[in-house]
Amino acid sequence: MPVLGKKKVTDGIKLNDSGSVFYDLYVQQKRAIWFPEEIQVSQDLMDWHGMADKERAMFENLIGYFVTSELLVQNVLGESFYPYIIDPRVKQAMTVQMFMEDIHSDFFEIILNTFQMDREKAYNLTSVHPLLKKKQDWVAQAADKISISNGGIDPDSKEGKKAILHAILLSSIIQEGIFFYSAFALFLAFREMGKLTNVSNGIDLVLIDESFHLKLGIELILAILEESPEIAQDEEFVKLIQTTIVECTELELEFVKEQFEGNTINGLSYAEMEQYLKYVTDRRLEELGFNAYYLIPDNPLRFLKKQDLTTLQNFFETTPINYTNF
Repeated sequence: MPVLGKKKVTDGIKLNDSGSVFYDLYVQQKRAIWFPEEIQVSQDLMDWHGMADKERAMFENLIGYFVTSELLVQNVLGESFYPYIIDPRVKQAMTVQMFMEDIHSDFFEIILNTFQMDREKAYNLTSVHPLLKKKQDWVAQAADKISISNGGIDPDSKEGKKAILHAILLSSIIQEGIFFYSAFALFLAFREMGKLTNVSNGIDLVLIDESFHLKLGIELILAILEESPEIAQDEEFVKLIQTTIVECTELELEFVKEQFEGNTINGLSYAEMEQYLKYVTDRRLEELGFNAYYLIPDNPLRFLKKQDLTTLQNFFETTPINYTNF
């Protein structure tokens, strides 16, 4: 019998009777596959060369964050989640997600090459920028605790399942559902000002994918809780989940505030982004069954409300989906 870390392949998260929702996600993701070469980002070169220094600095920081974060998502999926999942429908959905992350990496590489950005600087950014490094360290450290390369954990134990759930929270809910949402809003503000239209069109496609990945993460957490309801009765762990979400939002707010430095960029202010991030965080908390923390009921960014909600799969959630497991 082949082994994964210290456990047999027959051990792991079974997610009984949950196959249909994950098969639907597999099919939906498969239908959403796109190819970055079809996005004519070269048509945005004039905009790129004409950008103000503060706009260029923000854009470069966002690109630098994404080129390494897409790779981090890949590593976390392959090393920390996939090996512990038994349900074949879940594995199908996760496999398509990994392919989508490759597409995203290609897209950001095309931007780097087309705009002749400093590739080495971009890939080193999250190692030298304190706040970006801290964002990625939160995700990586949670994933490392369950990584097969590090010996793995017992996925049948309560503590093992809690570790898996915590890692999913950091990667799928916080990284893809809060950190990425923040970056997408900043990206799309360029288009609102008539700049980088083609890049923004590619970002639309990335964010549609991430809406699926966020839903996959939420459904995984819900399925684990259904399989192991005792976890939801662990008050200390439940409090940790809630606290982690809020602390990560505060970290993202610190990063965003640094990008604005008291300025208005692309018609967007830090105060507006602060309200938006708090709004998004409240939705994440509600999706996991918590009460809203910041009590921001509406999306304050009007240009995001103008997005085609059908195309974007309700990505910015004017109508939040409520889950009630925690």
